[in-house]
Amino acid sequence: MAILRAIGAYIAAAVTTGIASAGFYTQQVLAKQASIGVVYTPAQQFESYVANLFGLTLNGAPSLAGVLSVALLVGFIVAFVLKRILTPLARIAYPLAGAVAVFTVVYLIENVLFGGGTGIIDGARDATGMVLQGVAGGLGGLVFAVLRPHD
Repeated sequence: MAILRAIGAYIAAAVTTGIASAGFYTQQVLAKQASIGVVYTPAQQFESYVANLFGLTLNGAPSLAGVLSVALLVGFIVAFVLKRILTPLARIAYPLAGAVAVFTVVYLIENVLFGGGTGIIDGARDATGMVLQGVAGGLGGLVFAVLRPHD
């Protein structure tokens, strides 16, 4: 039963991360456009979010959400091992692992896969966007920490 709970917690964490990542991505893009005078109605902002949510989660292979899900899995496995060694960090192991995993993946996509400076992930073109993507992973890690089986 514990394995099913762990799988469910992981799925919930991946979904949370994908939703938050798309939301932060959308808000970053809209904020940049607002800074140059582009005005969106609330309905247009919502449509942009929905389009980005589905575009980032379902479009292409691999989708950003799929890549982030793999990063979370790796991060959670590392956190599982490290929290036993670094016991003072055990309470924040999974949120920290989620944040680091997502931040690292976005950084690697931007700077290694696409050679840096291309801004391939619009919502992470600056430090604020990168931090917000890390926050999305941290939220997913928090969900995992709450829902996972506890030893």
